[in-house]
Amino acid sequence: MDKLSGSDPLYAIVATVRALLLVELKSKRITPLEWNRSEYYGITWRPEGPDLILSHSMLDNNELRDVSSYALSEVGVLSEGAFTTQPFLSQPHQIAFASDGRIICTNTGRNAISIFDPARPNLMQEARVSDVRWDRLSPDDVPGDHLNSVFEKNGMLYAIAHRHGKGSALAQFSFPDLELLSLENVKNRTGLHNIWVTDDSQKISCHSEAGSVIDLVSGEILWDSGNPVYTRGLAASADFVLIGESERARRESRRHSMSGLWLVDRNTWQAIDYFCLGSYGAVHEVRLLNIKDEAHHGHLFAGLDALLKRDRREEIATERLSASNRALRSKALWKSFELVFGSPVSIENGGQVADSGNLCLLVQRTKNRPDRNLHFSFSIAQPEAESHMAIVAYRGHGGDADMDALLIQRISETEAEMSHWIHDGRSWNRRDDTAIAGLPLSGDVRFLVTSEGTSLEINGKPFSGNCVEDFPTDAGALGIRWLGATVWPAME
Repeated sequence: MDKLSGSDPLYAIVATVRALLLVELKSKRITPLEWNRSEYYGITWRPEGPDLILSHSMLDNNELRDVSSYALSEVGVLSEGAFTTQPFLSQPHQIAFASDGRIICTNTGRNAISIFDPARPNLMQEARVSDVRWDRLSPDDVPGDHLNSVFEKNGMLYAIAHRHGKGSALAQFSFPDLELLSLENVKNRTGLHNIWVTDDSQKISCHSEAGSVIDLVSGEILWDSGNPVYTRGLAASADFVLIGESERARRESRRHSMSGLWLVDRNTWQAIDYFCLGSYGAVHEVRLLNIKDEAHHGHLFAGLDALLKRDRREEIATERLSASNRALRSKALWKSFELVFGSPVSIENGGQVADSGNLCLLVQRTKNRPDRNLHFSFSIAQPEAESHMAIVAYRGHGGDADMDALLIQRISETEAEMSHWIHDGRSWNRRDDTAIAGLPLSGDVRFLVTSEGTSLEINGKPFSGNCVEDFPTDAGALGIRWLGATVWPAME
Protein backbone atom coordinates (compact mmCIF):
# COMPACT_ATOMS: atom_id res chain seq x y z
CA MET A 1 0.00 0.00 0.00
CA ASP A 2 1.79 3.13 -1.20
CA LYS A 3 -0.81 5.72 -0.33
CA LEU A 4 -4.57 5.83 -0.26
CA SER A 5 -6.15 4.29 -3.33
CA GLY A 6 -9.32 5.24 -5.16
CA SER A 7 -10.70 8.59 -6.25
CA ASP A 8 -13.29 9.21 -3.54
CA PRO A 9 -12.26 11.48 -0.66
CA LEU A 10 -11.66 9.95 2.77
CA TYR A 11 -12.53 11.96 5.84
CA ALA A 12 -11.37 11.76 9.42
CA ILE A 13 -12.31 13.93 12.36
CA VAL A 14 -9.82 14.91 15.02
CA ALA A 15 -10.50 16.37 18.47
CA THR A 16 -7.74 18.43 20.06
CA VAL A 17 -7.68 20.31 23.33
CA ARG A 18 -9.12 23.43 21.71
CA ALA A 19 -10.50 22.51 18.30
CA LEU A 20 -12.48 20.06 16.21
CA LEU A 21 -10.81 19.39 12.84
CA LEU A 22 -12.08 17.76 9.64
CA VAL A 23 -9.23 16.15 7.67
CA GLU A 24 -9.48 14.91 4.09
CA LEU A 25 -6.79 12.26 3.98
CA LYS A 26 -5.99 12.31 0.25
CA SER A 27 -5.70 16.06 -0.29
CA LYS A 28 -4.54 16.72 3.28
CA ARG A 29 -7.06 19.52 3.51
CA ILE A 30 -7.60 20.46 7.16
CA THR A 31 -10.80 22.33 8.02
CA PRO A 32 -11.28 23.68 11.54
CA LEU A 33 -14.95 23.10 12.29
CA GLU A 34 -15.08 24.88 15.63
CA TRP A 35 -12.99 25.99 18.59
CA ASN A 36 -15.54 27.88 20.68
CA ARG A 37 -16.25 25.24 23.33
CA SER A 38 -14.15 24.16 26.26
CA GLU A 39 -11.76 21.22 25.81
CA TYR A 40 -12.88 18.75 23.17
CA TYR A 41 -12.17 15.06 23.76
CA GLY A 42 -14.52 12.21 22.88
CA ILE A 43 -16.25 11.84 19.49
CA THR A 44 -19.00 9.40 18.58
CA TRP A 45 -22.39 9.39 16.82
CA ARG A 46 -25.61 7.45 16.51
CA PRO A 47 -25.97 5.01 13.60
CA GLU A 48 -27.62 7.11 10.87
CA GLY A 49 -27.44 10.11 13.20
CA PRO A 50 -26.86 13.54 11.59
CA ASP A 51 -24.91 15.08 14.49
CA LEU A 52 -21.64 14.37 16.22
CA ILE A 53 -21.75 13.52 19.90
CA LEU A 54 -18.85 15.15 21.75
CA SER A 55 -17.53 15.24 25.29
CA HIS A 56 -16.32 18.51 26.85
CA SER A 57 -14.66 19.02 30.21
CA MET A 58 -15.84 22.67 30.34
CA LEU A 59 -12.75 23.60 32.33
CA ASP A 60 -9.00 23.90 32.04
CA ASN A 61 -7.59 20.55 33.14
CA ASN A 62 -4.41 22.31 34.27
CA GLU A 63 -6.46 23.54 37.23
CA LEU A 64 -7.14 20.00 38.48
CA ARG A 65 -4.48 19.60 41.17
CA ASP A 66 -6.15 18.14 44.26
CA VAL A 67 -9.39 16.79 45.63
CA SER A 68 -10.74 20.31 46.21
CA SER A 69 -10.41 21.21 42.54
CA TYR A 70 -11.71 17.80 41.46
CA ALA A 71 -14.73 18.27 43.74
CA LEU A 72 -15.68 21.29 41.61
CA SER A 73 -14.89 19.58 38.31
CA GLU A 74 -18.18 17.77 37.62
CA VAL A 75 -19.13 20.34 35.00
CA GLY A 76 -18.33 18.17 31.97
CA VAL A 77 -21.07 17.61 29.40
CA LEU A 78 -22.02 15.73 26.27
CA SER A 79 -23.22 17.65 23.24
CA GLU A 80 -25.16 16.40 20.23
CA GLY A 81 -25.74 19.11 17.65
CA ALA A 82 -27.49 21.99 19.42
CA PHE A 83 -28.33 19.83 22.46
CA THR A 84 -26.11 19.81 25.55
CA THR A 85 -26.64 17.62 28.61
CA GLN A 86 -26.69 18.88 32.15
CA PRO A 87 -23.20 18.80 33.73
CA PHE A 88 -22.42 15.36 35.14
CA LEU A 89 -18.89 14.40 34.06
CA SER A 90 -15.52 15.14 35.62
CA GLN A 91 -12.65 15.44 33.15
CA PRO A 92 -14.31 13.17 30.54
CA HIS A 93 -12.09 11.42 28.02
CA GLN A 94 -13.19 8.96 25.32
CA ILE A 95 -16.87 8.19 24.64
CA ALA A 96 -18.66 5.62 22.47
CA PHE A 97 -22.25 5.22 21.30
CA ALA A 98 -23.18 1.73 22.48
CA SER A 99 -25.13 -1.01 20.76
CA ASP A 100 -28.04 -0.51 23.20
CA GLY A 101 -28.45 3.19 22.32
CA ARG A 102 -26.67 4.58 25.37
CA ILE A 103 -23.42 6.56 25.50
CA ILE A 104 -20.42 5.05 27.25
CA CYS A 105 -18.35 7.79 28.91
CA THR A 106 -14.99 7.68 30.61
CA ASN A 107 -15.77 9.78 33.69
CA THR A 108 -12.07 10.04 34.34
CA GLY A 109 -12.04 12.54 37.21
CA ARG A 110 -14.48 10.36 39.18
CA ASN A 111 -12.43 7.25 38.35
CA ALA A 112 -15.42 5.59 36.70
CA ILE A 113 -17.11 4.46 33.53
CA SER A 114 -20.49 6.23 33.33
CA ILE A 115 -23.26 5.14 30.98
CA PHE A 116 -25.60 7.95 29.86
CA ASP A 117 -29.04 7.06 28.52
CA PRO A 118 -30.43 9.84 26.27
CA ALA A 119 -33.94 8.40 26.74
CA ARG A 120 -33.61 8.50 30.55
CA PRO A 121 -31.01 11.18 31.30
CA ASN A 122 -31.53 11.07 35.06
CA LEU A 123 -30.72 7.35 35.27
CA MET A 124 -26.98 6.70 35.36
CA GLN A 125 -25.06 3.42 35.43
CA GLU A 126 -21.47 3.40 36.66
CA ALA A 127 -18.65 0.94 37.05
CA ARG A 128 -15.17 1.09 38.52
CA VAL A 129 -12.12 -1.13 38.65
CA SER A 130 -11.20 -0.14 42.21
CA ASP A 131 -12.71 1.52 45.28
CA VAL A 132 -11.02 4.87 44.59
CA ARG A 133 -13.59 7.63 44.02
CA TRP A 134 -11.38 10.42 42.64
CA ASP A 135 -8.56 10.44 40.13
CA ARG A 136 -6.32 12.66 42.27
CA LEU A 137 -6.27 13.70 45.92
CA SER A 138 -3.26 16.03 45.89
CA PRO A 139 -0.39 16.87 43.53
CA ASP A 140 1.58 13.97 45.02
CA ASP A 141 -1.25 11.60 45.89
CA VAL A 142 -2.64 10.12 42.66
CA PRO A 143 -4.52 6.91 43.54
CA GLY A 144 -6.88 6.95 40.54
CA ASP A 145 -6.92 4.44 37.71
CA HIS A 146 -7.41 7.27 35.18
CA LEU A 147 -9.86 5.37 32.99
CA ASN A 148 -9.50 7.07 29.60
CA SER A 149 -10.59 4.76 26.75
CA VAL A 150 -13.52 2.43 25.99
CA PHE A 151 -14.42 -0.03 23.24
CA GLU A 152 -17.56 -2.18 23.04
CA LYS A 153 -17.70 -5.40 21.03
CA ASN A 154 -19.64 -8.67 21.12
CA GLY A 155 -21.20 -8.16 24.53
CA MET A 156 -17.99 -6.93 26.12
CA LEU A 157 -16.80 -3.49 27.18
CA TYR A 158 -13.04 -2.96 27.25
CA ALA A 159 -11.46 -0.03 29.11
CA ILE A 160 -7.90 1.22 29.48
CA ALA A 161 -6.69 2.29 32.90
CA HIS A 162 -3.78 4.69 32.38
CA ARG A 163 -2.76 4.53 36.08
CA HIS A 164 -0.40 7.51 36.36
CA GLY A 165 2.91 5.70 36.06
CA LYS A 166 1.84 2.70 38.15
CA GLY A 167 1.54 0.38 35.15
CA SER A 168 -1.48 0.43 32.85
CA ALA A 169 -4.21 -2.22 32.84
CA LEU A 170 -6.94 -3.49 30.54
CA ALA A 171 -10.36 -3.92 32.17
CA GLN A 172 -13.01 -6.17 30.65
CA PHE A 173 -16.68 -5.80 31.64
CA SER A 174 -19.76 -7.64 30.49
CA PHE A 175 -22.10 -5.33 28.62
CA PRO A 176 -24.65 -3.95 29.23
CA ASP A 177 -24.68 -4.98 32.91
CA LEU A 178 -21.05 -3.83 33.56
CA GLU A 179 -19.87 -6.75 35.67
CA LEU A 180 -16.08 -6.55 35.94
CA LEU A 181 -14.80 -9.79 34.44
CA SER A 182 -11.07 -9.17 34.45
CA LEU A 183 -8.39 -6.57 35.09
CA GLU A 184 -5.12 -7.44 33.39
CA ASN A 185 -1.91 -5.52 33.98
CA VAL A 186 0.03 -4.60 30.85
CA LYS A 187 3.59 -5.62 31.57
CA ASN A 188 6.19 -2.82 31.51
CA ARG A 189 3.76 -0.31 30.04
CA THR A 190 2.21 2.75 31.66
CA GLY A 191 0.26 5.78 30.46
CA LEU A 192 -1.63 3.88 27.75
CA HIS A 193 -4.53 5.35 25.70
CA ASN A 194 -7.06 3.72 23.35
CA ILE A 195 -8.18 0.13 23.11
CA TRP A 196 -9.09 -1.57 19.84
CA VAL A 197 -10.00 -5.26 19.73
CA THR A 198 -9.78 -6.59 16.18
CA ASP A 199 -11.97 -9.29 14.65
CA ASP A 200 -9.20 -11.81 15.31
CA SER A 201 -9.07 -10.72 18.99
CA GLN A 202 -5.83 -8.76 18.79
CA LYS A 203 -5.83 -6.03 21.45
CA ILE A 204 -4.13 -2.83 20.28
CA SER A 205 -3.37 0.35 22.21
CA CYS A 206 -1.30 3.53 22.01
CA HIS A 207 1.76 3.49 24.24
CA SER A 208 1.51 7.25 24.52
CA GLU A 209 4.64 7.92 26.53
CA ALA A 210 6.81 6.05 24.01
CA GLY A 211 5.17 7.47 20.87
CA SER A 212 4.18 4.02 19.63
CA VAL A 213 1.36 1.50 19.16
CA ILE A 214 1.56 -1.91 20.86
CA ASP A 215 -0.10 -5.32 21.07
CA LEU A 216 -1.36 -5.54 24.66
CA VAL A 217 -1.16 -9.33 24.87
CA SER A 218 2.25 -10.00 23.36
CA GLY A 219 3.78 -6.65 24.32
CA GLU A 220 5.05 -6.28 20.75
CA ILE A 221 5.65 -2.79 19.41
CA LEU A 222 3.56 -2.77 16.22
CA TRP A 223 4.59 0.72 15.12
CA ASP A 224 7.00 3.34 16.43
CA SER A 225 6.96 6.99 15.44
CA GLY A 226 10.72 7.22 15.84
CA ASN A 227 10.21 10.61 17.46
CA PRO A 228 9.84 11.90 21.04
CA VAL A 229 6.10 12.49 20.64
CA TYR A 230 2.89 11.48 22.42
CA THR A 231 0.49 9.09 20.65
CA ARG A 232 -3.22 9.22 21.46
CA GLY A 233 -6.24 8.70 19.19
CA LEU A 234 -6.65 5.58 17.07
CA ALA A 235 -8.84 4.89 14.02
CA ALA A 236 -8.64 1.91 11.65
CA SER A 237 -9.99 0.83 8.28
CA ALA A 238 -9.44 -2.59 6.70
CA ASP A 239 -6.28 -1.21 5.06
CA PHE A 240 -4.81 1.52 7.24
CA VAL A 241 -4.57 2.92 10.75
CA LEU A 242 -4.69 6.57 11.79
CA ILE A 243 -2.76 7.56 14.91
CA GLY A 244 -2.97 10.90 16.64
CA GLU A 245 0.26 12.64 17.58
CA SER A 246 0.83 15.38 20.13
CA GLU A 247 3.93 17.40 20.83
CA ARG A 248 5.53 16.50 24.13
CA ALA A 249 4.96 19.68 26.06
CA ARG A 250 4.43 20.89 29.60
CA ARG A 251 0.84 20.52 30.71
CA GLU A 252 0.20 24.27 30.65
CA SER A 253 1.38 24.41 27.01
CA ARG A 254 -0.77 21.59 25.64
CA ARG A 255 -3.56 23.90 24.53
CA HIS A 256 -1.34 25.47 21.87
CA SER A 257 1.16 22.70 21.14
CA MET A 258 1.59 21.14 17.70
CA SER A 259 -0.70 18.32 16.65
CA GLY A 260 -0.26 15.68 13.96
CA LEU A 261 -1.69 12.56 12.40
CA TRP A 262 0.06 9.40 11.16
CA LEU A 263 -1.21 7.20 8.34
CA VAL A 264 0.08 3.63 8.75
CA ASP A 265 -0.35 0.53 6.56
CA ARG A 266 -2.39 -1.93 8.62
CA ASN A 267 -0.77 -5.02 7.11
CA THR A 268 2.87 -4.00 7.44
CA TRP A 269 2.59 -1.34 10.18
CA GLN A 270 4.79 0.90 8.07
CA ALA A 271 4.19 4.66 8.01
CA ILE A 272 2.66 5.81 4.71
CA ASP A 273 2.16 9.50 5.39
CA TYR A 274 2.20 12.18 8.04
CA PHE A 275 -0.12 15.17 8.49
CA CYS A 276 1.10 18.23 10.37
CA LEU A 277 -2.22 19.60 11.58
CA GLY A 278 -0.93 22.78 13.20
CA SER A 279 -0.83 24.30 16.66
CA TYR A 280 -4.32 23.24 17.67
CA GLY A 281 -3.13 21.58 20.86
CA ALA A 282 -2.77 18.00 21.98
CA VAL A 283 -4.71 15.40 19.96
CA HIS A 284 -7.37 13.65 22.04
CA GLU A 285 -9.39 11.59 19.55
CA VAL A 286 -9.39 10.41 15.92
CA ARG A 287 -12.34 8.85 14.06
CA LEU A 288 -12.99 7.85 10.45
CA LEU A 289 -16.25 9.26 9.09
CA ASN A 290 -17.16 7.88 5.65
CA ILE A 291 -15.59 4.42 5.80
CA LYS A 292 -15.99 1.82 8.50
CA ASP A 293 -13.85 2.63 11.52
CA GLU A 294 -13.04 -0.72 13.09
CA ALA A 295 -11.62 1.00 16.19
CA HIS A 296 -15.02 2.66 16.74
CA HIS A 297 -18.53 1.20 16.37
CA GLY A 298 -18.19 0.75 12.59
CA HIS A 299 -21.18 2.89 11.53
CA LEU A 300 -20.57 5.58 8.89
CA PHE A 301 -21.36 9.14 9.89
CA ALA A 302 -24.59 10.25 8.19
CA GLY A 303 -24.02 13.96 8.74
CA LEU A 304 -20.87 14.33 6.65
CA ASP A 305 -22.49 16.54 3.99
CA ALA A 306 -23.39 19.11 6.65
CA LEU A 307 -19.85 19.02 8.05
CA LEU A 308 -18.41 19.67 4.60
CA LYS A 309 -20.33 22.94 4.49
CA ARG A 310 -18.75 24.11 7.73
CA ASP A 311 -15.47 25.95 7.92
CA ARG A 312 -15.01 28.06 11.01
CA ARG A 313 -12.49 30.24 9.19
CA GLU A 314 -15.02 31.11 6.50
CA GLU A 315 -17.67 31.68 9.14
CA ILE A 316 -15.35 34.06 10.96
CA ALA A 317 -14.52 35.88 7.71
CA THR A 318 -18.24 36.34 7.03
CA GLU A 319 -18.84 37.50 10.60
CA ARG A 320 -15.93 39.96 10.47
CA LEU A 321 -17.07 41.49 7.16
CA SER A 322 -20.66 41.76 8.39
CA ALA A 323 -19.47 43.40 11.61
CA SER A 324 -17.37 45.88 9.65
CA ASN A 325 -20.32 46.78 7.43
CA ARG A 326 -22.57 47.23 10.48
CA ALA A 327 -19.89 49.42 12.08
CA LEU A 328 -19.78 51.60 8.96
CA ARG A 329 -23.56 52.08 9.05
CA SER A 330 -23.44 52.67 12.79
CA LYS A 331 -20.73 55.30 12.42
CA ALA A 332 -23.11 57.56 10.53
CA LEU A 333 -25.72 57.25 13.28
CA TRP A 334 -23.12 58.14 15.96
CA LYS A 335 -21.41 60.86 13.89
CA SER A 336 -21.69 63.44 16.69
CA PHE A 337 -19.76 61.14 19.06
CA GLU A 338 -16.13 60.05 19.30
CA LEU A 339 -15.09 56.63 20.62
CA VAL A 340 -12.51 57.26 23.34
CA PHE A 341 -11.78 53.68 24.36
CA GLY A 342 -13.13 50.15 24.03
CA SER A 343 -14.21 48.12 21.00
CA PRO A 344 -18.00 47.89 20.99
CA VAL A 345 -19.64 45.43 18.63
CA SER A 346 -22.08 47.04 16.20
CA ILE A 347 -25.49 45.44 15.81
CA GLU A 348 -28.53 46.41 13.78
CA ASN A 349 -30.20 49.81 14.31
CA GLY A 350 -26.87 51.32 15.31
CA GLY A 351 -26.66 49.42 18.59
CA GLN A 352 -23.25 49.18 20.27
CA VAL A 353 -22.64 46.16 22.51
CA ALA A 354 -19.94 46.14 25.19
CA ASP A 355 -19.60 42.76 26.87
CA SER A 356 -18.50 42.31 30.49
CA GLY A 357 -14.80 42.44 29.58
CA ASN A 358 -14.96 45.41 27.22
CA LEU A 359 -15.48 48.79 28.90
CA CYS A 360 -16.40 51.44 26.30
CA LEU A 361 -16.72 55.22 26.25
CA LEU A 362 -18.32 57.53 23.66
CA VAL A 363 -18.20 61.31 24.09
CA GLN A 364 -19.77 64.17 22.16
CA ARG A 365 -17.45 65.96 19.80
CA THR A 366 -18.70 69.46 20.81
CA LYS A 367 -17.70 70.68 24.26
CA ASN A 368 -18.73 73.59 26.50
CA ARG A 369 -21.92 74.60 24.70
CA PRO A 370 -24.46 76.30 26.99
CA ASP A 371 -27.14 73.80 25.86
CA ARG A 372 -26.10 70.18 25.55
CA ASN A 373 -28.27 67.11 25.12
CA LEU A 374 -27.82 63.37 25.31
CA HIS A 375 -30.57 61.37 23.70
CA PHE A 376 -30.02 57.60 23.37
CA SER A 377 -31.39 54.23 24.43
CA PHE A 378 -29.75 51.61 26.63
CA SER A 379 -30.20 48.13 28.02
CA ILE A 380 -28.55 46.34 30.90
CA ALA A 381 -31.36 43.78 30.92
CA GLN A 382 -29.03 40.83 30.31
CA PRO A 383 -27.32 39.93 33.59
CA GLU A 384 -23.55 40.07 33.23
CA ALA A 385 -20.79 39.54 35.76
CA GLU A 386 -20.23 43.30 35.53
CA SER A 387 -22.79 45.54 33.85
CA HIS A 388 -23.68 49.19 33.98
CA MET A 389 -24.34 52.28 31.91
CA ALA A 390 -23.26 55.78 32.89
CA ILE A 391 -23.85 59.31 31.66
CA VAL A 392 -20.50 61.07 32.00
CA ALA A 393 -18.95 64.51 31.90
CA TYR A 394 -15.55 63.56 30.55
CA ARG A 395 -12.47 65.70 31.20
CA GLY A 396 -9.90 63.03 30.42
CA HIS A 397 -7.47 62.52 27.58
CA GLY A 398 -8.17 59.02 26.31
CA GLY A 399 -8.14 56.88 29.45
CA ASP A 400 -10.76 55.78 31.95
CA ALA A 401 -10.02 58.72 34.22
CA ASP A 402 -11.03 62.28 35.12
CA MET A 403 -14.81 62.41 34.81
CA ASP A 404 -18.10 62.58 36.66
CA ALA A 405 -20.46 59.66 36.06
CA LEU A 406 -24.13 59.07 36.72
CA LEU A 407 -23.91 55.29 37.04
CA ILE A 408 -27.00 53.17 36.37
CA GLN A 409 -26.50 49.68 37.77
CA ARG A 410 -28.76 46.65 38.31
CA ILE A 411 -29.96 46.10 41.89
CA SER A 412 -32.64 43.47 41.16
CA GLU A 413 -34.15 41.47 38.32
CA THR A 414 -36.38 44.41 37.37
CA GLU A 415 -34.80 47.53 38.80
CA ALA A 416 -31.67 49.67 38.61
CA GLU A 417 -30.20 52.43 40.76
CA MET A 418 -28.34 55.60 39.79
CA SER A 419 -25.43 56.99 41.81
CA HIS A 420 -22.92 59.79 41.31
CA TRP A 421 -19.25 58.79 40.96
CA ILE A 422 -16.26 61.06 40.50
CA HIS A 423 -12.84 60.18 39.12
CA ASP A 424 -10.32 62.84 40.14
CA GLY A 425 -7.54 61.56 37.88
CA ARG A 426 -6.33 59.05 40.47
CA SER A 427 -9.27 56.98 41.71
CA TRP A 428 -13.04 56.57 41.69
CA ASN A 429 -15.11 57.79 44.64
CA ARG A 430 -18.85 57.54 45.14
CA ARG A 431 -20.87 60.37 46.57
CA ASP A 432 -22.77 58.40 49.19
CA ASP A 433 -25.40 61.10 49.65
CA THR A 434 -26.63 60.73 46.10
CA ALA A 435 -28.70 57.83 44.81
CA ILE A 436 -31.91 57.39 42.85
CA ALA A 437 -33.72 54.05 42.94
CA GLY A 438 -36.53 52.71 40.81
CA LEU A 439 -34.84 53.11 37.41
CA PRO A 440 -35.60 50.66 34.60
CA LEU A 441 -33.01 48.24 33.23
CA SER A 442 -33.57 49.57 29.72
CA GLY A 443 -35.16 52.54 28.06
CA ASP A 444 -34.93 55.84 26.23
CA VAL A 445 -32.73 58.45 27.94
CA ARG A 446 -32.95 62.24 27.56
CA PHE A 447 -30.33 64.16 29.50
CA LEU A 448 -30.16 67.95 29.15
CA VAL A 449 -27.56 70.40 30.46
CA THR A 450 -28.48 74.11 30.31
CA SER A 451 -27.28 77.27 32.00
CA GLU A 452 -30.01 76.68 34.55
CA GLY A 453 -28.97 73.13 35.45
CA THR A 454 -29.62 69.54 34.42
CA SER A 455 -32.64 67.34 33.81
CA LEU A 456 -33.07 63.61 33.23
CA GLU A 457 -35.91 61.59 31.72
CA ILE A 458 -36.02 57.85 31.12
CA ASN A 459 -38.93 56.54 29.07
CA GLY A 460 -40.56 59.96 29.46
CA LYS A 461 -40.43 59.85 33.26
CA PRO A 462 -38.41 62.60 34.99
CA PHE A 463 -35.92 61.68 37.70
CA SER A 464 -34.52 64.27 40.09
CA GLY A 465 -32.42 64.51 43.22
CA ASN A 466 -28.90 65.39 44.30
CA CYS A 467 -27.57 62.75 41.92
CA VAL A 468 -28.76 64.75 38.91
CA GLU A 469 -28.86 68.29 40.28
CA ASP A 470 -25.23 68.26 41.44
CA PHE A 471 -23.91 66.93 38.15
CA PRO A 472 -21.31 69.42 36.80
CA THR A 473 -22.44 71.67 33.99
CA ASP A 474 -19.34 73.77 33.44
CA ALA A 475 -16.67 71.35 32.12
CA GLY A 476 -16.24 68.12 30.24
CA ALA A 477 -17.79 66.50 27.21
CA LEU A 478 -21.05 64.66 27.70
CA GLY A 479 -20.77 60.98 26.92
CA ILE A 480 -21.81 57.39 27.59
CA ARG A 481 -19.69 54.85 29.45
CA TRP A 482 -20.98 51.25 29.41
CA LEU A 483 -19.99 47.68 30.26
CA GLY A 484 -22.03 44.48 29.89
CA ALA A 485 -24.68 46.61 28.22
CA THR A 486 -25.95 47.93 24.87
CA VAL A 487 -26.60 51.50 23.75
CA TRP A 488 -28.46 52.79 20.67
CA PRO A 489 -28.45 56.25 19.09
CA ALA A 490 -31.52 58.45 19.22
CA MET A 491 -33.98 57.75 16.42
CA GLU A 492 -35.65 61.12 15.96
